[in-house]
Amino acid sequence: MNLKRHFGEALTLVAAAIVCALVANALARSERKLPLFGSYPNATKLPEKKTEGFSAPSQAVSPVSSPADSGATAASEVSSKVNGAGAVTAAPTPLASAAGAKAPGQLPFEEKHPRPATKPAGAAPEPAPNLLSRFPPHPDKPYVEVTGGDAAWLVAQGVLVVDARRTKDYEAGHVAGARNISPWEGDADAKVTALVNEARDPAQPVLVYCSGGDCEDSHMLSQRLFGGGFNNLLVYRDGWPDWVERGGKSAAGPEAAR
Repeated sequence: MNLKRHFGEALTLVAAAIVCALVANALARSERKLPLFGSYPNATKLPEKKTEGFSAPSQAVSPVSSPADSGATAASEVSSKVNGAGAVTAAPTPLASAAGAKAPGQLPFEEKHPRPATKPAGAAPEPAPNLLSRFPPHPDKPYVEVTGGDAAWLVAQGVLVVDARRTKDYEAGHVAGARNISPWEGDADAKVTALVNEARDPAQPVLVYCSGGDCEDSHMLSQRLFGGGFNNLLVYRDGWPDWVERGGKSAAGPEAAR
């Protein structure tokens, strides 16, 4: 390694830097030109900060008194205005107690937490829920599957319920008030025709069920009823076993005359 060569190159760079600095200083404006030699007496002095628009308070600020303290002070002032004979020279001003005092802008508890409105005794009952808002018609498909909770709600609203199981299963137990139309029995077409001829509103929900699980009888019957003009058929997906498990209202025996 040639140290002399590197040392010489370093000196050359330093000299070139000094020359460049001197040339730049000579060509700079007068206000930016630096003297090469001289003293700088103010180099270590910092300018003083100006605090315009601020003045120290002339007197100490008194602490804010609470409503209770104000009440106590007013009471002491009233009691001090008693003459030697025991008569009060000025009538005392009624003072609110500290517990009942309300801070400015603070609402009472009743206004911040209003009680819910209660229905007066003897008021008219609320109107029955609109079935079509929860189960609107679906004319583009023959049926829509619903859950057990939906089925229980529909039965409570008094919709038409159709049991698609065979007659013997229906008579052993069925949803109370349900009709029986089994798509596998010979009188299925006659029962479907009779139902269509009743001129019911085809947009109103009709609940159809069978044995749930793999049973497709309710879907098959819904296809037939859809062909007869009903367009709001709801298939109870879990069917009769789920209804029994839920403890829904049931009936047994042959279908009652309607």
